[in-house]
Amino acid sequence: MSRQHDDRDFQQWQQDWQAGQPRDITTEEQIRHYVKRRSGLVWSFVVADFTIGGIALPILVYLGVMARSEVERWAMFGLAYITVAAVCFGWWNWRGVLRSSAATTAEYLAVSAERLRRMRMAWRIGWVVLAAEVIVFVIWIRDHLYSGVRVHDAGAEWFAWRWLAGFTLLAVAGLLWFSRWLHRDAERFEALRREIDG
Repeated sequence: MSRQHDDRDFQQWQQDWQAGQPRDITTEEQIRHYVKRRSGLVWSFVVADFTIGGIALPILVYLGVMARSEVERWAMFGLAYITVAAVCFGWWNWRGVLRSSAATTAEYLAVSAERLRRMRMAWRIGWVVLAAEVIVFVIWIRDHLYSGVRVHDAGAEWFAWRWLAGFTLLAVAGLLWFSRWLHRDAERFEALRREIDG
């Protein structure tokens, strides 16, 4: 009688295991795949920060040194400082969340939640950097066009302000797109977490 009872318990356990295991494996694999994909994205942010900074910084320093007015010099150095600050912030912001592996599902979830928090912080800082760059460009363009040091034609004025407007609109569009992407990604992550918790 006891043996038959044990057999029934084993069969019940086996049925429960077979019914539940595919869902658990699928969910855990999804969160691991999610973390690995986001690792590639975070690394792309780091590489982009250093690449853009490495290209822009020498150019801005050179333009600052060769500037023909104090306003232009300080504008170029100001952009250089903004570049350095943005690269340093990027490295500080992404430190500790670049890994793509973890020992447990709970660690995967913790890494994912922290990455989302850091991405939101990067998005907010992106607005600050954009505002600072626009202010510096406005000062530089006004000095370049209206200080009386250089002669310019209407075409140069038209190009300068429209270039600044185009740059600003493109950056704003990118930040708004990133905001929507973050919202959708947070929803995907919360769905995975609820499935695991459930």
